[in-house]
Amino acid sequence: MATRNRIVVLLWIAIFSMGAKGQSQIPGVALQVRHDHALGGCIGTLLMDERGVRYETKHQKDAMTWSYEDIKQFQIGPDRRINLHTYEDRSNWRLGADRVFEFTWAEETITVQQVYNSLASQTKRPIAALLTPAEVGSIRFDLSVKHLGILKGNQGRLQFSESGIVFRASDDRRSQSWRYEDMESISSGGPYDLTLTTYEQQRFHYASRRVYNFQLKEPLQRDRYDSLWRFVNQKKGYGFLLTEKINALD
Repeated sequence: MATRNRIVVLLWIAIFSMGAKGQSQIPGVALQVRHDHALGGCIGTLLMDERGVRYETKHQKDAMTWSYEDIKQFQIGPDRRINLHTYEDRSNWRLGADRVFEFTWAEETITVQQVYNSLASQTKRPIAALLTPAEVGSIRFDLSVKHLGILKGNQGRLQFSESGIVFRASDDRRSQSWRYEDMESISSGGPYDLTLTTYEQQRFHYASRRVYNFQLKEPLQRDRYDSLWRFVNQKKGYGFLLTEKINALD
């Protein structure tokens, strides 16, 4: 069985390599994983492709299948952990909190970046990814910032590129990236602050969006903020609406 699982993993790695050579559609991924339970866990295969997400295991009561519409949010950590936030309710004592399925894959040759790229090509559901992409495209805006955390902040650079938004933290474990379609809005209360509101799920507020607050080390003047705001919203697909708004003001 171990040999068969190894062959499956190597096959999917080979497919990834083929995709990197020019295929427009990144294929799915199969991960040999541990599924964590409240007490203990089990071993199986997590498959994510154009059909959805499947967890296959010998423990039949733990085997599960989801369509992408069944999953509210994906969360990928640098420790090769992937969490699926679903619309299912947890037990009654959690007062209707959404159920989260936690998996950790062991195969080091499959990187967090590969899993992220595969998911990003398959679904429009929000992906919370603690990673720094190797390639982000041409950077249009590059800001020196401090991300304000609950207990501790992290300094770094907030970059807006053609392909997405990246926070490059001085502590790599705190770096993060977002697709523009995962961004609800961008706002500012003054020249030294910037707020990103995403479609990610708040951990304790189940109907709310997740907000990232940044302090800016250099002032973001109004004309540059306006350019950044227009750039982000055009990337979100609001270019037509922005053109109509600008024409209405003329």
